[in-house]
Amino acid sequence: MAPAAGMLMEVRRLLDEGAFRASRAQRFCTGAADCCRFRLTGETPHVTLGEAWVAWKAWRASGRTRLELPPDGSCPFLSGQGRCMIYEGRPLACRTHFCVPAGGALPRREVIDLIHALEDIDAALGGDGAARLPEAVERLSRKGPADGRKRRR
Repeated sequence: MAPAAGMLMEVRRLLDEGAFRASRAQRFCTGAADCCRFRLTGETPHVTLGEAWVAWKAWRASGRTRLELPPDGSCPFLSGQGRCMIYEGRPLACRTHFCVPAGGALPRREVIDLIHALEDIDAALGGDGAARLPEAVERLSRKGPADGRKRRR
């Protein structure tokens, strides 16, 4: 079952706070999208269930209903033009720029409160901890909004 609107609003608030802290630390997206090519970087952002729901809802709001995992290991939300198709719904890891060209990740101590708050929401939603972004959202895509709880495989 989809989370309550208030819970998703809190997830969005936490994500926005992460983006604010990244900008305050002079970390800005370069638009190169290399960090979105997970096999290239060897890094894949992990998301909580709340973050996966925000990403899924952003995807659905763009008129899409199904998510396909690209065979090249890129983020499923990366357009053919190298742009994030869910930019406003992107997860905390993307907002705090884990990629090197954007200045590297914010130190964990600077976002640990946000991480803990997202983990608390994950637990309240019945999640089982952070999962890799593509798989977490793809599960919501397969199950649909009525039964979008993620489960470990």
